[in-house]
Amino acid sequence: MEDARSEVRWSPRVTQWKLRNLYERTSAGIWDEDLINDVGMTLYMRCRDILSIHQAETSGEVTCPRCDAAGRTTLIPRRGDRWTPMTCPECGWSLTWVEYHATFHRRQLNPGGAVTSFRTFVAAFERSRDPRGRMLAIDRVIHEFHYSLRELPDQPTRAAGVNLIAGNLTQVEAFLSNLSGMDLPEAFHETDRTWRAKRATIRWDDILEKKRNLRAAAGRPRPSPPPEG
Repeated sequence: MEDARSEVRWSPRVTQWKLRNLYERTSAGIWDEDLINDVGMTLYMRCRDILSIHQAETSGEVTCPRCDAAGRTTLIPRRGDRWTPMTCPECGWSLTWVEYHATFHRRQLNPGGAVTSFRTFVAAFERSRDPRGRMLAIDRVIHEFHYSLRELPDQPTRAAGVNLIAGNLTQVEAFLSNLSGMDLPEAFHETDRTWRAKRATIRWDDILEKKRNLRAAAGRPRPSPPPEG
């Protein structure tokens, strides 16, 4: 079981220093293709892993990590309860859902309400062949938001960058705000303006109050604030 669990490897978040270096070079008018591809691939693999977890949680199909490492995709259907082994029909890798879930629990890999944003980036990164297009795709995805409240689908709840950039939520939001101080090309300005406008609408106390009222009307329990980071 321990060996099977060790085969589940999730891509890391991109470091702030590397992302800052990328933006500093872009601000200087340098479209550094190698650095763009390095950062972009880190984000691409991270988003791909997040979407795999989303698939496992919503459709009940787990991507076999052993087959994935070998360059092929095998989906394992979840059957039984959380303690029923999930066994790959191709290579024999096997793990229970409880053990599998433990590999990504509290590691900022849950897609929450940003699934569409992560999917859009994966498609854009695969489609784009020039450094500028890939850099713009990077800029858009790190400035996205979660929209996880079903009763308030248009209300952003927190920055999705915390899933992609190393640091807790407060640190990541401060980092993204500091990027705006750079003299970036015009193409980046609209994304920054949109991000700042949406971030300004996040008032967790107000969101909770609206949810309490909606849940009280439906006879459901009250939610608690999310943990920091």
